[in-house]
Amino acid sequence: MNRSKFLSLAAGAAAGSLLNSCTRHISAQAPFQYRTLNRSVPTADDLKSYYERFTNWGRWGKDDKLGTLNFIDEEVVLNAKNSIRLGRSFTLGRQMTSGKLRMIFYDREGTNLKTAHDEITVTCHGYTETHIDALSHIYTLDEKVYNGYSQTLINEKGASVHGIENWKDGIATRGVLYDISKLRGVPFIPIDEPVQGYELEDYARKHNIQPKKGDATIIHCGRNEFFRSNPNNPNWLGQKPGLNPSVLEFLHAYNSALLGCDFDEAPNLNNRYPTAIPIHAVANPYMGLPTL
Repeated sequence: MNRSKFLSLAAGAAAGSLLNSCTRHISAQAPFQYRTLNRSVPTADDLKSYYERFTNWGRWGKDDKLGTLNFIDEEVVLNAKNSIRLGRSFTLGRQMTSGKLRMIFYDREGTNLKTAHDEITVTCHGYTETHIDALSHIYTLDEKVYNGYSQTLINEKGASVHGIENWKDGIATRGVLYDISKLRGVPFIPIDEPVQGYELEDYARKHNIQPKKGDATIIHCGRNEFFRSNPNNPNWLGQKPGLNPSVLEFLHAYNSALLGCDFDEAPNLNNRYPTAIPIHAVANPYMGLPTL
């Protein structure tokens, strides 16, 4: 299996099957340290340079299967636990409304009982179901997956390398919400004005957040408001708000363990970049960074 429907993010310990805890607006102890990211929009050449600049191949050994989840060491988990203030749970999931559902009824022989069983067919990828991409999801141009493994190791029977089972012990770390629609004072991010990496830093400064190694960086673009305002825009196809590849600069600079978002890449308007999914193309096979 090369993907998982749900992920548990907890400030203390991973628990349950639903995204159930994201520490909001956590303040670190001063002094804060920021990288002051470049405020220019990356070019196509900049994107190509990310392949080498941001690669983690071999960083944690030639057999590594965790990628940037290696940033989550015991100290990171304990610091996340100690940052809890309210003990509340915030879901990042949504009620499942898509997929095919049917009920199957059985007469249980010898029991005089009838039982109901549900059968659900779901397409995990898209903007409806909460899901996390395993590192077998995206290939490089020379058909490699993270850490140089051949894409031939992934076929219709599943992934024999970089399957989601490598994260079976759960992901327990600090989750930090970057509400960029709130930062801009708009209900949702416009399609032609994607979230930039420096805006995450702007948000951190404004709310006294110190981005830290091992963070799960969660970005809010205003998905629900977008679909309420654009009811005819399909969940899968069509143009959506989203992120510019400059977000990768932030993730790399602060050693984020995971990227989560209510959308993903913004549309590749005017074919600015050589791929329609520039963030996936760098994060998944080169950085080994899970995307949620």
